[in-house]
Amino acid sequence: MMMKRHMRIGIVSLVLGVALLVGMGASGAMARKDTVKKCRVAVQLETKNATKEQVASELRKQLSGCKVSVSEQEVQAAANNALNLIGKSKDPQKGVIYIKTKKFTFCASWGNDKTFCKDL
Repeated sequence: MMMKRHMRIGIVSLVLGVALLVGMGASGAMARKDTVKKCRVAVQLETKNATKEQVASELRKQLSGCKVSVSEQEVQAAANNALNLIGKSKDPQKGVIYIKTKKFTFCASWGNDKTFCKDL
């Protein structure tokens, strides 16, 4: 009888210990996930006639300020996407576009709206 009771206590202790370890592992994984930093980049252009290099240069400068590690390919792709969207815009005098990537959100504004992204 006494042996059975010790066996139950041992099993309950083992189950609680495993549950505690699993819970600690899950909270550690959640903490690591929350540390991924996503940067916001705002580019103000005078007109929509910007070059890819101008946009890419501003992206690099602001991303380095955020301390987000991005490859040159990611910068060039974002600059290219921005210029494509700017080129498709209906109003040549002003506008705002957003591009979301895995590591940063990019806002570009030009003309009368060029300070729009500044406040983001």
